[in-house]
Amino acid sequence: MSDTIFQIKQLKKHYEINLGLFKKPKIIKAVDSISFEVKKGEILSIVGESGCGKSTTAKMILKIEEPTGGEILFEGADITKLSGSDLVAYRKKVQIIFQDPYSSLNPRWKVGRIIAEPLALNSDMSKGEIKERVLYLMERVGMLPEWYDRYPHQFSGGQRQRIGIARALALNPEIIICDEPVSALDVSIQAQVLNLLLDLQEEFNLTYIFISHDLSVVNHISDRIIVMYYGKIVEMKPAEALFQNPEHDYTQKLLSAIPKIDL
Repeated sequence: MSDTIFQIKQLKKHYEINLGLFKKPKIIKAVDSISFEVKKGEILSIVGESGCGKSTTAKMILKIEEPTGGEILFEGADITKLSGSDLVAYRKKVQIIFQDPYSSLNPRWKVGRIIAEPLALNSDMSKGEIKERVLYLMERVGMLPEWYDRYPHQFSGGQRQRIGIARALALNPEIIICDEPVSALDVSIQAQVLNLLLDLQEEFNLTYIFISHDLSVVNHISDRIIVMYYGKIVEMKPAEALFQNPEHDYTQKLLSAIPKIDL
């Protein structure tokens, strides 16, 4: 059986911008005919500056955005054609960790309810079973059980991101899309969250699609890296090969922008 979990084929997302009554609409090619595969158990990073199409690609995989053209095959089935119970089942398997660990959490809900919500909506577990599952997930992401009844504003940015990670794990997904999950955190906390994600990947047999604008962030966690520029893939390599021998000018510029510390 193939170890390919996703096949992205000639994927496009174009936006039409109306410039006025007597002017031809402008077409913005946010994602322009990209193709790649995601293999089970790997960390595939998609890197590029703001506006390159990486987050739009993630939104199409999540079915938040509909593609203009192309295919997104998940375990052989085209998700662009899913609806009803099939779409619900798919969304249980593919979850997301958002960039901002505060705005992605309901400030009026306590931690326990935030993590429990996917289970309450998508499972037939009892309240007791749900609470037991939530406490287990809290432990796995490094949270104390007494935090169950606290609100998001009572936590630091890194702790709030742990809440988001626990929520993403609630339904036992196969794939987690990490959309700039550490970019809003202090540098001192980023490494802790990245190490946590690596530990959870091994423990829960996860596949990650990791979105970032910063090659230094994905350097030590990626199996493969895709570099996007103006809606297109300009380079795709195993991480070590990309850092040792970047071929595209844009990749070279991204690497040169990584701060270097002289000791």
